[in-house]
Amino acid sequence: MVYECVITDTRWDRQVDRRDSYLAGLIGRLSLPLAPIEQHLFDHDGDDDEPVELALQVLALLPWAGRGDAATILRRYAVEGRHWSSALEAIGGSGAMRLPGLWDGLADDVVAVRDHAQLAEAIWCDAEPWTTFARSQPQVRRIVEELRASRSHRPVGPHLRSDLGDAESGELIRLVTAGGSARRWALQELGRRGDSIIFEFAADPGLRNAAGWTPGVPQALRHLGTVALPQARAWVGSGDDTLVAFGEGVLAEVGDRSDAPVLLAALRRAFASEEWCAAELPARALGRLGVREAADELVALWESTVHSLAREAFLAGLQGCAPQEAARIAIEGLDDCEPTVQQAACAGARDTAWVRSRLLELAADPSAPEVHQAAHTRLRTLADAP
Repeated sequence: MVYECVITDTRWDRQVDRRDSYLAGLIGRLSLPLAPIEQHLFDHDGDDDEPVELALQVLALLPWAGRGDAATILRRYAVEGRHWSSALEAIGGSGAMRLPGLWDGLADDVVAVRDHAQLAEAIWCDAEPWTTFARSQPQVRRIVEELRASRSHRPVGPHLRSDLGDAESGELIRLVTAGGSARRWALQELGRRGDSIIFEFAADPGLRNAAGWTPGVPQALRHLGTVALPQARAWVGSGDDTLVAFGEGVLAEVGDRSDAPVLLAALRRAFASEEWCAAELPARALGRLGVREAADELVALWESTVHSLAREAFLAGLQGCAPQEAARIAIEGLDDCEPTVQQAACAGARDTAWVRSRLLELAADPSAPEVHQAAHTRLRTLADAP
């Protein structure tokens, strides 16, 4: 089952959902041989690196657990593999370049079999392992320096917020109606200034993109705060999907208990349609308001979602709606694949001998550095408790 999860990437959103440290931890605990993963890497000959990306990320974490055989496979793939640059990216992203002696000679081997164009396409400026490679490889150093120079001479456009801070309101309104890259920032600046013209722009279909959205409006409404509540409450009954979403966003951020039925309906609607991202905002809001009636839905979302990053929002909602239930679920969260969930679980899991043991493991786990501080903090709190 572990091999299958490594070889077949089931992440709902590969940009944010995490699996690498979770699976690496299982491989380490079970002392699993790596031959099936190695075979998968070298059997894949497609142009897309997606089928091997997770396997490479898992292997790159295993050296932290003393698995030198993982480094051997990665070294070979970085030199011979079809998606060699993805292997190097995984090594750099894991922090394993800091392990002494493990990658000696790898830079020589990689540069020896790649031409300048291949290296230039693969190198990420100021990213490992290229920053380390640049110390011993003149060709890599030249490419890194060229990338740095190109970045430093890149023109700064007028769309940046800092360039709009001194603009007159009329100029900001002109930028919104003109469109282009400055629109989003102009909308946010108008919101920061408390300009109610944001309501008109939010309702204007002509400003929406192909997806029916107006980027910058949610941030502008957030700046308006409670001033936007009356308009938001009108929008949620408008029948305009975009305005409904804008309105629900405002209610989630600054609404009160009178808005709970709307937020609960939004949560249930997102759950029924399996729109996991859309469920996150009302989940947090219902927790903020302490709406006990949302607890069953939040537990069901926790158990059902295939979008693992969303579980942190569902746990946060439960902590506000049903603290005892949240404390029970947080124990499970200590073994979650998402560091954000583990961080929340460290703070909220009910105190037991097993929880303390797991906190000690997390505090020392080299493959989960994001969780160290949360685990240490909870352990200090428990030690100081009477």
